[in-house]
Amino acid sequence: MVPYPTDHSSDRVYRRGVLAGLAGAAAAGVAGTTVTASRSTGQATPLEPTAELAIEGVCEAVVSEDGETVFAATRDGFATVDVSDPANPTVLAEERELTHDGEGPMQRIYDVKYADDRLVVAGPNAGGRGEFAGFFLYDVSDPADPERLAFQPTNHGIHNCFFDGTHAYLTGSGVPNEPTMIYDVTGDSPEQVGEWSAVDENDAWRDAGRNSLSCHDVYVQDDTLYVAYWDAGTWAVDVSDPANPTATTKLGEHSAEYLADVGDGFTSEFIELPGNAHYVQPSADGSALYVGKEAWDREDTSEHDGGPGGIELWSMGDEPARETILAPPENNDGATSHNFGVRGDRLYTSWYGGGVRVYDVADPAAPRLLVGWRDDETAVFWTAKPFHEGFLGVSYQNPGNSREERQQGVGARLLLFPEPESDGEPAPTMDPRPVPGQRGSDVSTTRPPDSGSGEGGTSGRTTAAGNDATTESNDGGSPGFGVLAALAGVGAAAGLARRRRRRDGK
Repeated sequence: MVPYPTDHSSDRVYRRGVLAGLAGAAAAGVAGTTVTASRSTGQATPLEPTAELAIEGVCEAVVSEDGETVFAATRDGFATVDVSDPANPTVLAEERELTHDGEGPMQRIYDVKYADDRLVVAGPNAGGRGEFAGFFLYDVSDPADPERLAFQPTNHGIHNCFFDGTHAYLTGSGVPNEPTMIYDVTGDSPEQVGEWSAVDENDAWRDAGRNSLSCHDVYVQDDTLYVAYWDAGTWAVDVSDPANPTATTKLGEHSAEYLADVGDGFTSEFIELPGNAHYVQPSADGSALYVGKEAWDREDTSEHDGGPGGIELWSMGDEPARETILAPPENNDGATSHNFGVRGDRLYTSWYGGGVRVYDVADPAAPRLLVGWRDDETAVFWTAKPFHEGFLGVSYQNPGNSREERQQGVGARLLLFPEPESDGEPAPTMDPRPVPGQRGSDVSTTRPPDSGSGEGGTSGRTTAAGNDATTESNDGGSPGFGVLAALAGVGAAAGLARRRRRRDGK
């Protein structure tokens, strides 16, 4: 999540009309709650949840290998859920108020990760110094009876993490240069074996502002660590030897020198596009990479449209290229990209108040929107992930609740959806924002044919050369999403302090 709370706009931003081009229909969850289902106009039938399950505080969720068990962070712990019957999800266990040797309970647990019958539970998602911070390791081979194996303390917050079964990768939130911390957990007794930051590749990054050089999220596949490094771009790092990680590729965004000139603080660069690499995940074979941008428009300090942010689709090869950018849902200033999941050629996405959407990304230059769903009155989505018979979405707060209730996750719930069967329609895409201060004389750019989406135009194809990338400017095609009023003036300064204030999000 962006380094500031998102509950600021619950009473205004998320209460918008249904997406343009989507038709409404009614659907009922298992609890009997009536919600509004929205669907792509290319579908013959509306998408409806098969079930929904209230779990207080739920936010991030991951799924077991067989797709029948969900493991979810609940801010004060975690829950395990049986989803083998998509019409009847059942909570198997809840572990809350987590303590260790008289310390705790741990606060602000927004992330869990699962692999090989074990679960990493990490926090707090901000702060950390002077707090009960670190990660728990659980045996969840019986998800109805989790067994704690170990606790590893840290002197920093853990905004996000990843677990591949042998190593835990933690964001070093609040640590100088924001490294990724790497722990060996093969023996159930965690041991730090390495760390990596952009400074290890080029000392010039040391001068980038703390807010700009923010290790926000990590993903590991086939000995490659992918780091969403906010304004410092997205990095691929070779971790075949976890004690000696080495960067291989940097995709997009600002140069170290430019960020050093911008300095620290809550600048428009920190809040708006073209930076804000928030979440990253590759395709199963690594041939494609998807980068979500969590960004907002701050019109009090910027003359261009700075957000919301979309999802970049990159083809990875000898010369990685950004093929296009999925546009956020229309008619909702708060509908910026958040966490997502990948299965085969499908991308399962969440957009805060913009709901959930599923795309076919077999051709990253011509993605297709298969289906979308949202409920403006009661749902703000944190994540979307595939499971064995469809996909899940987590609404982590009810926008109609009080601020305190939103912070606690009162009204949060897990929703299960069937797998889309439609071929969909051309996905709305958006143009890239020009990258100030970026050199691009050795980088070629071309533009694909217009998709005719009518929602922001098409994005320019961008290639990465070494550690630099450039984008093609098209000011006339950049969509305008209006003002996110809560980011103006004092409200922005109060809400945007990532390391200096406690937050309600990730």
